[in-house]
Amino acid sequence: MLDGFTEFFVDRGITLAALGAAYLLFLGNLVAGVACFIGSRSWLVVSPNRAAKHYALYVIMVLVSLSLATVLENELAPRGLVTLQYATLPHILALTMLHVWVYYEQEPWLIALGGSANVGAGVTIGITAALGHQIPIAQWLTLAGIGALLAYVAYYSVSTKRGFVNATSIYLSSKEARDERVVPQTPWLGLMQWSALIGASIVLATANAMLRGSELSDIPAVAVATQSTFMLTVTALVCAVPAGIYWLTHRHWMPELTRFVWLVWLVVGFAFTYGNILSSLGRV
Repeated sequence: MLDGFTEFFVDRGITLAALGAAYLLFLGNLVAGVACFIGSRSWLVVSPNRAAKHYALYVIMVLVSLSLATVLENELAPRGLVTLQYATLPHILALTMLHVWVYYEQEPWLIALGGSANVGAGVTIGITAALGHQIPIAQWLTLAGIGALLAYVAYYSVSTKRGFVNATSIYLSSKEARDERVVPQTPWLGLMQWSALIGASIVLATANAMLRGSELSDIPAVAVATQSTFMLTVTALVCAVPAGIYWLTHRHWMPELTRFVWLVWLVVGFAFTYGNILSSLGRV
């Protein structure tokens, strides 16, 4: 009976060596997160402003996207270290719930804890890669996204204690001004937003063609233009429904419409790109 019980775990990659490696990675994650949290509480001042709230929301979206990729395509387990798939999904869920808490509570120590936990997750991925294991592309994309979000919240919501003491105001320079005139919302994007959206769509369409195996010099410009235009069209159609309903019910345009358009574009771009990523992995 004991042999059958052991074979049950061995067949799923759960051996003493794999468990030991997963345990060491967990310790590395924990030590990095705790050290980062203690350091942030000792040297930094965290401002619970609107940027920190947006940071938590964006991290939740990134982690939910990773969870979907994991469930749909088993993109979680690094090659050669299968045991981590039994530990990583609860870790992702814990990080998600932590940032839900950050989104609703907005306490400085809680924001610092969420950022520190993300740093610990990045250390885990780095250690796994250093050990020679192949990390799934979904984890690298998630790490890059969370790294950008940590830079975002650091820029808009974090100051050093020395800088805070020497500042001419108790508020960070990025904190929302209460007397700032509110600009009326419009149903269209400005020139800079359109330029950035079109440029990002062209880059993503080019990247998708390269993921499908095409060389950069062989990618037809018409194909890139067609796919980028199609992505922009889908984004506009998806945004038009809630924006139109909001105008009909409130008689003014949806607040944060530009931000909403970018969020929709990210989801549409993820849907276009993920299948190409999996196809490119199948050719490796």
